[in-house]
Amino acid sequence: MSTLVDYTYPLETLLKHIRRAGFEAVAFGHKTTHFPYYERERVVEVAELCTKLGLFVDYIHTPIDLFLDLSAENEHARQATLDTCKLTIDAVQEMGGRAITVHLCNKERMTESEIETRVPIALASIKELGDYAAEREVFFCLENLPYRFSYHRILEAVFEAYEGNNVYLCLDTCHISMGNPDSFKFIEKYLHLIKTVHLSDNYGDRDLHLTPYAGTFDFDRLARMLGESSYDGNVMLENSREAATKRFLTGQNSPREPHILELDDYLMKSYLAAKRFQLTILEARQVKLKTG
Repeated sequence: MSTLVDYTYPLETLLKHIRRAGFEAVAFGHKTTHFPYYERERVVEVAELCTKLGLFVDYIHTPIDLFLDLSAENEHARQATLDTCKLTIDAVQEMGGRAITVHLCNKERMTESEIETRVPIALASIKELGDYAAEREVFFCLENLPYRFSYHRILEAVFEAYEGNNVYLCLDTCHISMGNPDSFKFIEKYLHLIKTVHLSDNYGDRDLHLTPYAGTFDFDRLARMLGESSYDGNVMLENSREAATKRFLTGQNSPREPHILELDDYLMKSYLAAKRFQLTILEARQVKLKTG
């Protein structure tokens, strides 16, 4: 479970609630105000708490800001992004974690010529970071953003052109299904690169971050695919109670989305969704072993 579930709770309190619900792995969301992992003392404190609670650190999500851009022509912006990613990788290593998740850039719209210009810059960036992460036994994972964004085109172009072995995919199910008539085309193509996941649901349009199985994404199909593949990662949810609460308070909620639960009830519902997904992975894996 990602701490993105509700940043309104202090980190230590939230981690205890997450563990109490049954989760054994945690991810740290993009808000450095919630977890300032650029402070080594804070990293040590949180790592010790996770160990005490029995929570494995799956990934840390790098900050999200328009100026953070691994494909930027502005070398100052690109270098700042490289440094930010390296700082995140170091924090994951310090915590005994598994991966970082990164947005290649945060631009929604780009022309074809701009994408062509950005691809070689992005390739140089991800090669440097992939190698840096691999040396520290951390997976460097690029996240897919909403399908309709130009970002999706540059991400695919980079994956196609990259010739190394140290850059992976963090699959975001909410993003891949937004305005996408065939979400599984992308998933099937890059299934072998998935090292962690952001599991949340929607109705195919908005970035709602609903609990898995609450919307229209086919999680059972994805779980079977992961079970039949070489996926060796954790089941990581990225649904957000905080975002849902804000939507209901402002009247921007979808008429179909579930009403808000108290935090512990929300986390328990999330845990049951994660267990369903995990069991489907394991069943698919067993079937493959039996059938060869």
